[in-house]
Amino acid sequence: MSLFPILHLVRPLLAACRLQWRGRCGALWRVRGWLVGWMLVLATSASSLAIEPVEGNAEFQQKARLICNFLRNCKWPDRRFPAPDSPFIIGIYGSDQISEFLRENIQDRLVQGRPVQIRRISQKQELSVCHLVFVSRSERERLKLIISETRRENVLTVGETENFLASGGVIQFTGNGAQVRYQVSLEAARRERIEPNGFVLRMALPQSAARRPEVRRIVGTP
Repeated sequence: MSLFPILHLVRPLLAACRLQWRGRCGALWRVRGWLVGWMLVLATSASSLAIEPVEGNAEFQQKARLICNFLRNCKWPDRRFPAPDSPFIIGIYGSDQISEFLRENIQDRLVQGRPVQIRRISQKQELSVCHLVFVSRSERERLKLIISETRRENVLTVGETENFLASGGVIQFTGNGAQVRYQVSLEAARRERIEPNGFVLRMALPQSAARRPEVRRIVGTP
């Protein structure tokens, strides 16, 4: 039997299969190209977004490390700890850009033999439960109301606005980025019966540089 008639019949079928396969390959290549294109777009967008907050991240990483040092190097009245294993509670009040970095520094570790809890505070009434409260700059206009809720409740208040100590806070951050420093109000610390040790005080900036000229004038007065 001659193969020519069979080939004559099979040839259109093979051509159709070839076209179908090309169509599928073309579709697959188009889908692959579309996916690669979108991945590049997303990667570019992600990288551009990642570039923007680097400086802000450095600032809050530094602030988180300092807050952890405050917790390790301050003493609270015994009445604030009902039991030997009662946890330290760090409260975040206002916009939260720091809790993630606090957890990196302190999660699952003991501080002064105690576990640490980090809480997002939304009501002023919750402030007095905390041992340390970080008040975000978003709360600048409400500082006095916030600090009034913690007054004489043995709460170490830490803020990041230039009016924080003047409003009654205990520790105020200054500067930004990797150059974050802080000032301590010894008067506010005594009011809250919180005792910062020598390490915290040595690392602090002068409590009130604005008063120095007045002090020198008084000292120099006959």
